Order: sequence, then C-alpha cells, then structure tokens
Amino acid sequence: MKQSKKIFTKMLLNNWGGISHKELVFHEYVNLFSGKSGSGKSTVMDAIQVILYGSVAATFLNKAADDAKNRRSVLSYLRGEQKDGTANREGMDFCSQIVLEVEDKTTHIVNCIGVAFEVGKRDLELKRYSFFSHSGRIAEDGYIAEDGSPYTLTQLKNFIESRKESEDNRGRGEVNRLYPSKESYLNTLYDVILGYIEPGRFMTMEKSAIALRMTNGTGQFIRDYMFPKSKEGTVSVISEQLGAYREIKERVEDLENRIQMLETIREHNLKLIQFKSDAVRTQAVLKIITIEGLKIQLQSKKETLEAVIKAVKKIEERCLVLEEQEKQYIDEKVEVETQIRASDYGQKEKELEEVRHTIEILAGNSAQWRKLLQELKKWEENDDISAYISNPALHTIEEVADGNINEEVLAKLKKYLKDTLENIEEELQELQDNIRRTGKILTEKKEIIEDLKNDRKPYKKELKKARARLQSALSDRYGRTIHVEIFADLFDITDEKWKNAIEGRLGRIKYSLVTAPEYALDAAKIFRKMREKEFEEFNLINTAAIKRDEPKARENTLYEAVKASEPYVDLCLKQYLGRIVKCETIEELHEVREGVTPDCYSYSNYIFRHLKEKDYGDYACIGTKVSKAKMIELEDEVYHLEKQLMSDMQMQSSLKDARTFEQLNNYSTEQLIQMSNASEDLANYYKKEEKLLKELQELNEGTLLPQLKEKRKQLEERIRVLREELQERNRERLERIKTQVNAETELKNLQERLEQELQGYIANEILEQEVLREMETKNEYVYRKEKVRELEKLEQFIEIEMEERLTARNKFNHTYSAYGFTGIEHENDVYDKVLEQCKKDFEPKYKAEFEQQYQLVYHTLGENVIATIHGEIKAAFRHKREINRMLGKIRFSDSIYQIDILPAENENRQFYEMLMAPELDSKVLDNGGYEGQLSLGEDEFYQKYETQILKLTEKFMPPRDEDNGKRAVYKEEMERYADYRNYLTFSMYEQVEDEEGNIRKNAVDDMAGRDSGGEGQNPKYVALLAGFAMLYMNQSNRDSKIRLVLLDEAFSKMDKERSEVCLHYARELELQLIVCVPDERLQSLIRNVDSVYGFRRHQNQISMMHIDKGDYLKMIEGEESADA
Repeated sequence: MKQSKKIFTKMLLNNWGGISHKELVFHEYVNLFSGKSGSGKSTVMDAIQVILYGSVAATFLNKAADDAKNRRSVLSYLRGEQKDGTANREGMDFCSQIVLEVEDKTTHIVNCIGVAFEVGKRDLELKRYSFFSHSGRIAEDGYIAEDGSPYTLTQLKNFIESRKESEDNRGRGEVNRLYPSKESYLNTLYDVILGYIEPGRFMTMEKSAIALRMTNGTGQFIRDYMFPKSKEGTVSVISEQLGAYREIKERVEDLENRIQMLETIREHNLKLIQFKSDAVRTQAVLKIITIEGLKIQLQSKKETLEAVIKAVKKIEERCLVLEEQEKQYIDEKVEVETQIRASDYGQKEKELEEVRHTIEILAGNSAQWRKLLQELKKWEENDDISAYISNPALHTIEEVADGNINEEVLAKLKKYLKDTLENIEEELQELQDNIRRTGKILTEKKEIIEDLKNDRKPYKKELKKARARLQSALSDRYGRTIHVEIFADLFDITDEKWKNAIEGRLGRIKYSLVTAPEYALDAAKIFRKMREKEFEEFNLINTAAIKRDEPKARENTLYEAVKASEPYVDLCLKQYLGRIVKCETIEELHEVREGVTPDCYSYSNYIFRHLKEKDYGDYACIGTKVSKAKMIELEDEVYHLEKQLMSDMQMQSSLKDARTFEQLNNYSTEQLIQMSNASEDLANYYKKEEKLLKELQELNEGTLLPQLKEKRKQLEERIRVLREELQERNRERLERIKTQVNAETELKNLQERLEQELQGYIANEILEQEVLREMETKNEYVYRKEKVRELEKLEQFIEIEMEERLTARNKFNHTYSAYGFTGIEHENDVYDKVLEQCKKDFEPKYKAEFEQQYQLVYHTLGENVIATIHGEIKAAFRHKREINRMLGKIRFSDSIYQIDILPAENENRQFYEMLMAPELDSKVLDNGGYEGQLSLGEDEFYQKYETQILKLTEKFMPPRDEDNGKRAVYKEEMERYADYRNYLTFSMYEQVEDEEGNIRKNAVDDMAGRDSGGEGQNPKYVALLAGFAMLYMNQSNRDSKIRLVLLDEAFSKMDKERSEVCLHYARELELQLIVCVPDERLQSLIRNVDSVYGFRRHQNQISMMHIDKGDYLKMIEGEESADA
C-alpha cells in the first residue's frame, strides 16, 4: 500500500535569470533536467531552493557548480546577469515571481508557495520582496498583468485575497497570505503545506543532496540524517533539576562561608580589643610614671630654690660690709686730694691737663688738614679727571695749598668742585649708555660670527625655537620627519649688485617658516596654536595657496637675481619678488608700481622709503650656504668695537674715582679755617706744656706734697681692692639670683605640668601602688623606656590587627556587597549581628538534610540520565535493523548495502559498558524506543558503576552565572553527552555474496577512498535516498507530507545498471526526484525517468523544452537499428 504524500506538480518562473516566463510540469516520481554545463539547470534548482528555504541569501546558490568566481546572488538572478557582464534586465524597474504548486495525492488539495520581488533599476540590494502562499493551482494568467508584465506586490496581494473565497481554499489552516517575516512563512510552509517536516533537518539534507556532499563520510551522514537526535528537553530538565539542587547545596556552603568569614572578622576584632585594652593600661602606667616623676622633680626643685635664696641673702650681707668700707676710703681720699689742690702744685697740675687736652685737639685738626690737602691734589694729579676741571679751580686748589685761606676762597673752590663733578656725572651717564649699546652690539655680532663659524645663519633663538616646535608637531602628526625650513635658506642671490636690495625688500618675509605644500594646511593649524609672545614677529608662508595660484614674474624684476632648486620655493620668489622692478634712477622708480635701486631706495604703494640697513647689513642671511666674507667683515668690526668698549670702561672707572675725591662738603668754612690754622697754634701749646712741666718739678722738690701723694696712692689701691671684691660678690649674687629665677620658673613649669597631667586623671590606687613598687627598684628612665617600647609593640599589633580586620571585612563586603557595609565601621557590632543571624539560620542538622536530599536527587537524576541514554541506544539498534531490512530489498548485482553500529572509540567509550549493562533492561520502561526511566533507590548497578555514574552526571551540571557565549558552550557540551549517538559509531558496508553463499563485507568509506568511479558513488546515493526515506518516515503520521529530493549533476560516475537501481530504489521509497544531468547521461537514464526537460541557452536566454519520453525512445531505437 502506497503511503499518502504530497508532490510538486508545477513550477512557474517570471523574470529569473535567463528566463522571462516559463511554467514547468513535474511528475510524481523522477523528473530529469538535461543540458550542457551553463545551460540553466542550476538556475531552476536555485529558484526551487529560494522557496523551500525561505531565504534570499547567496550562501546556498549554485552549490553544485562550486565556482566561487561565478557565485550568484538572488539580485543577480533577478537582473539576469551573465558571465560576460551583461544583464537581461539592467537599467529597468521590473517585478518577478517564483511559484511552486503542491498537491496532496490523497485529498487532491492544491496549494501554491512562492516569492515575489519588485526591483528598482538603481537598487544595490533587495528592498521590496515577500514570500507568499495561496490555495489552488498556479494562476491561469501566470501572474502576468494585462500590460504583459508580472504582478506587482499590490496586484499579487489582491489576487491572494481573491483566493480566500475560492472553492480551492479547503485545506487545513490559512494559507492565503503575504508573509511579514521569514519565520512566519517557514512555520506555515513546514507545518501546514509540506506536511509537518522538521525544517532544519530537511534543509540540511537537501543542501547536502544538491552536490552529494559527504565530506565526513557516509557514517557521519547516517548518524546525522538517519538516526534522530536525542530530545533537547531531556538535557534542559535534567540540567534545571541538578541546578536547583546545587543551589540548595551552594546556599549551605555560602552560609558556611559567611560564618567562616565573619568568625575571622570577629577573631581579629577581639584581638584588636585586647591589644587596645593593653595599650590603654600601658598608657595609664606611663601616666602614673610621669605624675610620680613630676612630684619627685617638684620636691627636688623646692629644696634647690631654698638653698639658692639662703646663699643670695648671705652674699647681700657681705656686699653691705664692703660698700661701707669703700665709702670710708673714698672720704679719706677726697680729704687728701683737697689738701693737694689747695697748694700751687695743684693749680699748675690742673692747668697742665687743660693744655694737654688742647694739644690733642689741635694735633687731630692738623693731621686732618694735611690729609684734606692730599685729597685735593688728586684733582690735578689724575690726567683723565683734570681734563674736566677748570683752570680757575686748579688755581684755587693751589692757593689753598699755599695757605691763602678765607671764606671767599673756600666758597669758590666748593663751587668749582661741584660743577666739575656734575660734568663728570654727565660724562659717566653717556659712557654707561655707550658701554651698554656697544656690549649689546658686540654680543649680537659674536653670536652671528659663532653661527657663521658653525655654518649656521644668524637667526634669533626665538625663530629657531618656533621652527623646531612646528617641525616636531608636524612630525608627530605624520609619524615621520617633516622638515620645516626658514625661507632665506631655500634660495640664493645670483647678482651681488642687487643683494642688499633683495635682503632689504624681503625684510621679515625672509625669516618666514616654510613647509612643502602638502603639509601647509596642517602646519597652519599647528602654528595657530603657537600663541606665545616670543613667536609674534614670525610668519608661516602658505605654500599650498601659492602653488595653487601659480604667480608669474614680470621682466626686469628682482626675481631675475635669485635662484631656487625647489619648484614651490621658486613660486614663492615669483610671488614676493616678481613684481619689484630693478631701477637705477629716481625717474625709473617714478614710472613703476613697485621698484628698488641698488642703494636700497625703495618705492611701493606710492611711497618712497629707505630700506632698513639692519635688514641688509648685519642681518643679511639669504643663501643656501653661509657667507665667509660676511664672517671676516664682522670679526673686524668686533675687534674695533672691543677696543672702543675697553677704552670707555677705563674712562668710566677713572671718572667714578672722582666721586671719592675731596669736595669740602663735609666741613663748614669755620671748621676749614680752624683746621688750616691748627698747625701754627699747636707749636704755641707745645711751648706752654714744656713751661708748666718745669714749674711743677720745681714745686715738687721743696714741699709736703710727696707724702700727700703717697697717701692718695695707698687709698686708691685699697678702694680698688674693695671694688674688685664687691664686683665679684655682685657677680656671684647675680648668678645666684639668675639661678633662683630659673629655679622658680622651673618650679612653676613643673607645677603647671603636674596640674595638666592630673587634669582629667582618674586615680587607680591598685595600679598606682604597682607602679610605685616598680619605681622603688627601677630607674624612672629605664622603667619609662620599657613601657614605651611595650606601648610601641602594642600599637604595631593594633595596626596589624586593624589591617587584618579591614582585609577580612573587605573580603566579606566584596563577596556579599548586598549588606552595604563599608569596611571602615568604627565598631564591629553590625558584623557580629550578621554572624549571630547566620549561626541562627544554620544548624548542622539542616546541612545534613540538605546533603542527604542532594545526594538522593543526584543519585536519582544520574539514573535518569543513564536510563534515557540506555533506552535510546537500544532503540538505535532496533532502528538499524529496520533500515537494513529496507536496504536489503535493493540488490546491486551480487551485493546489497547495510549499515552497522558499534561502540564509539572516543572518550565516551568509558561509559558504554555501563550504559549497556543488562541490569538496566529490567528497569527501562520503553516508550516508543526513545525514552526511559530508572527506579529510585540504591542497588547493585549503582554500587557497581558509581564512579562512572557520578562522572557522567557531573557533565550535566549547569554552569553558574556566565555570559551568553559561555552558557552556549556549556549547553552544547551537555547536549553532546546527552546525545546517545555520541556513544556509537555509524558506518555502511557492502555485503557481497558469492556463488557458494560466502558473505564478504566491504566498508563503504574504504571503497570510496579506492573507487573514484560509480562503485564509490553508489553507496552514497543509497545512503542519501535511505536518509530521505527515514526523514519522511520519522515525522508524525498525522498528515501526508512532501517527499522531495533535489540532485544536481547526479549519477555522473555511475554506470547505467547502478543508476537504474538507484532510480528504482527511489521509486520504491515513494520519493519525488528532481535530477540535473548533462546531456550525455540522458540516453542511459531516460527509460527510468518519468519527465524530461531539455535546457539550452541562446543569447542570454534559457529555453526549457519538455521531451516526450516515447518519442525519444523511438528515436534511440531507430538509431540503434540503423547502426546494426
């Protein structure tokens, strides 16, 4: 009994490739497309795939041709593009349709599926298209409108709407639609129209069949297309259940982890508290040591102060005694001196003292006058200065030196000296200006000479800096060195006559920065940002704009006197010198718009002017090389300037000395006159002194005066001794008072320190007694140092524990950020509270229950995984027998093809024995051969294979939170272990039976490697057709379904007999074939096909002619009879 099925009955093409309009009729079984390579067979096959796959992508087109250079796209098919670059529908707007007609052979319900396009002449991609389906057969007008062009999308929509009311609309589900998406189209196509076929598997097999691609061997093909994949839901359910129970265990582990981390925090906190407590106690001990130490110092200082006060009192009493004795001696001395003065001797002695005092004054004035005269002599002795002093002034100085001194002479001399000094100050100012100016010129000229010696131009450092800055920035932008030049360095002056004129006219322009034109714009952008004041006087030439404008030079201009090697520099010279005419006379200047004479007289903008000498003098710099002649000239100038500078500096030094010469400004006229007369008066007073000494000697020889003088001497000695002792005693008293003051200050400070230490201090009698006992046996310093070291260690421990606690807190907070703790909380109570709550939530018995439940589920789910795979493997072997039974009906001469299943030789091999254990058979509840369930509980099987069970079950454990990419990888891995096919190896072999009944098996993949002809191709087609048969058999039986197979370039290496068997085999399997073959294969195949179309291509047009099988066979038979 034949199976119910659906077949393609017709196909219509409007504007597709080289086809303008064509309708093809298909037979229920074998349909053959015959034609040469490139005749258009693949064009039709690609059109069928577009509809079946619901795709306009180019990935599947023209696969059989395998010609990457000529790979097509849907848009190129629509335009009818050819290999020679022409197109049938180039430069025009048009519409297109591809339609397939599908009929249910049982119900005779007919539906059409297709795709419609609207293509614009300027479209570079597909913009307007839609997949569609409708009830009934292909439109009678072939979807051609009255104007002779294919339907637009709007016209097609109206046509489909009309089919909704047609009698043909009697199938299940609504098929009269233009689909808004690929997904909606494919859902209707495979669930309703084609008959509940798994689309992914169908598309993959059809794509493989098109070019008969079995690159991984027939075994892989059999595995993928003849044995159904495990249900993915099994993995999802198992994974979800295992994940749920793992979450239970992880919650327990998480709670344990929280408690452990919080216990660590608490441990560090308790240590921190203990160390802080110890530190507080040690600080208290140090406090007591300080207080007790201060008390001891205070008592000691009081005793010291009392002793100092007693000593001061004793010294003061002694000083009173000494002062009384001194007074007594002084009184006696006064009486003796009174007696001496009452005598003539005393009067004479007093007079002598007065004379000697006057001599001392006069001697000073006389010496000062001599020095003053020497200073005045300097005005006439210094040749440099004497040139500035007048003759009357010099005469007056001589007059004063000769002793002719009065008020009038002195007044004149003072005025002369003042006028002279004013003249000198004016000269000094002028010399200072000259020295500064000459020094600056010398520096500049030396710098220029230094540059010239080193083959450098005498450019300002600011210009060099600007050039370097711009070059560096440009080079950074381009990633290589970009040169920035100074305009003057890029050309030479060829006519020395006009050298100065060119230097002068270019002025600042010659110092401009220059780049090659291609960098000018970027250079301008960078130069704009160089806003420093030091760069304000420099320019940047826009060489790109000058190159663009291409300036021209007039005849007889300064341009004729220069030469440049770079074309863009030459254009710049034309721009700046090409309009300045060379003139010899004023009359010639008067006749031109711009001009200049050799002596640098310039005319422009209706203005005559002299060019700046510095531009063509010291700062002449034009030329690609340094001027040696200029260097020699400058060296000579420097020599003369240095001589001039030295002379000016010597004169300056001499004139500055004049400021120190005597000017009589520090003395009045009366003082000067007295000083000049002092020498004469001094001689008179020396005579008086001599006379008085002689008289005193005479009086001393005959009176009581010697006794009085001796007594006075004795009294003076006693007074001296008393005063020395009194002075020593006073010094000692002051020292003692100073010590007393210091002691009082220290005592006060100690009292204040003690009060500060006691402020806020709370006495601890027990601790105080302990400290006092220690201080009785230990030095205070040693005891304090010991406690300070102890405190330092405690502070280190506190710091370490605080750091450890902070680290532990941060670790906890990083792991459990939801609590919102910062880690720097002052107290630990928030962490302790969470710890207590966690301990309250966590009980060992709960953990045990979680573990027990987890292990139970782990065990049970492990059995389910194994049971599922076990059942599927058993079903696969039954499925193999069914396939082999079907393949056994097809005999090729003395052989048939069979498939085989063996345990996989991969890492899954370790599980195969367990999965196929006979103990499982009694526990499998078979449900259609693909699902199974193991009973719960411990048994011998679990004990025997516990290691393998746990290892395999672990493969299904879902990943924790990962990104989408990793989750997909994990899911793929789980699916691989859940798929029973990965525990098996699939293969096909040829079973050959000889005349004696002996059977030999040949592996197909080995044969394919040896046989490049039909024998190698034959099993592939057998496997392929069997695969399609199984595809359609394994689908739901609730409705008839399509049974299509597409083959391009089919049976190319198979002989007639094998081809006939394959076609007969397909017919037996109720498959509908659309097969493409070259013309030379038609004759060997036509007896076993039902419909034939011959393809031809002429002038970019594809023609398809239906070939009558009977007529063709008669023609062949006639040819064979004639040959006979």
